[in-house]
Amino acid sequence: MQWLQDTAFIINYYLKRAHWLSLDVVAGAVVTHIIASRLPDGHGKVSWASTLLVGIAVFMIYVADRLLDNRKSDHSPTPRHDFHVKNEVWLIKILLGLGLISLVLLFWIPSKVLWFGVGLASLVGLYLGFAFRISAKHTAQVFKEPLVAIVYTAGIWGPAILTETTLAWESPVLMGLYGLLAFQNLLLFSWFESLELDEGFSLAIAWGTETVSSVLNWLLGLIIVGALVVVIFTTYRYCVRAAIVVVVMSGCMHVLKRSSAKVLPDERYRPLGDGIFLISLWLL
Repeated sequence: MQWLQDTAFIINYYLKRAHWLSLDVVAGAVVTHIIASRLPDGHGKVSWASTLLVGIAVFMIYVADRLLDNRKSDHSPTPRHDFHVKNEVWLIKILLGLGLISLVLLFWIPSKVLWFGVGLASLVGLYLGFAFRISAKHTAQVFKEPLVAIVYTAGIWGPAILTETTLAWESPVLMGLYGLLAFQNLLLFSWFESLELDEGFSLAIAWGTETVSSVLNWLLGLIIVGALVVVIFTTYRYCVRAAIVVVVMSGCMHVLKRSSAKVLPDERYRPLGDGIFLISLWLL
């Protein structure tokens, strides 16, 4: 059936490019932000402007990071980076357009969220500038995974928590669990990279693959314990569902790590690892 093969090829073609553009990461961030806004009972108000800004910000940061990487003299090219090189002109135009849209959306954002965003954007700008100036072998690369996890979690959960009229204890706890989940995801990618990296420096290389493997197991354990606390003590069914989803996602990452021999070739672990965050769609 040639038509079936052609259809599969077309679908794979566009899915691969969507992944190179980090659209799966963007989707996961948007879904997580909606969930954070709905806490604690699942009926919280979701700001459409804030949700759009979260998606736009994540997309712009990831694309800008790739474009800056391509300008480094010691950069090791990947299919993702090659795609950004070939489409750099269009990507810059898209970034400029999204930047203008973001400025318009700011009129619908509460002032406290706006100032929080300004502070976080400044931190991201400093990070991108610093990351551009250091080499891939610089020891400061060890801070990449924890810093990105913190900024990613703060950017997604911060606006939602700031707009809650009454902050339930479940919100910051689940925020912490999602932060651990983001760190587990980034550290897992670093661990995979260390298995085949010929040059460069990362947290996985600094700690060693065995140590990172143990840390990943501890992160899974911490997430399970934290989720159990929520399940046992919360009075909100929606929080129970959110805690279960976090455990499922963390467990899926553990399974991904155990299947390293199958997912390591062609960086198959990347779309699978990023796609895990879409499990949260169950909560929408």
